[in-house]
Amino acid sequence: MSNIYKDIEKWIKRITTPINGYQICPYARKAKYKIYTHLDRVTLLKYAIYWKGEYDLMICELADSSMTVEEASYIEYECNLFAKDTITLLDHPDKPGYIDGNYTGNGKRILFLIQSKEDLQKARTHLKTTTYYNLWTNTYYKDILREEK
Repeated sequence: MSNIYKDIEKWIKRITTPINGYQICPYARKAKYKIYTHLDRVTLLKYAIYWKGEYDLMICELADSSMTVEEASYIEYECNLFAKDTITLLDHPDKPGYIDGNYTGNGKRILFLIQSKEDLQKARTHLKTTTYYNLWTNTYYKDILREEK
């Protein structure tokens, strides 16, 4: 199996390298993040609920690397239901996302991205004042931001 740290570095480089002047994630390269691997579901939920704000992002990989999109989506739902201060987003290779034809996911691993709700909302509010979301489909926008475009 490939090294998760190298996989994440390659992913961050890809989503922050401008394509026709557009970056998939303009904040990723500067973000302080911590990678947690081989987690169980309860530990992941604890990380989402008991956010300490030490990092901009926690990238979590569960020990079960074969779970379906439905199973992983339910875990994402649980994290967002019980955590007041964070937003958890699922990145699953079997549920690809695209912006203007460019793949947004890591493509290899089932990851849960845990971020400060307040910080993420500030970044989204700022990006809404720009043309950043213009290339997003309505479906992708609703799936990621959980609101109408």
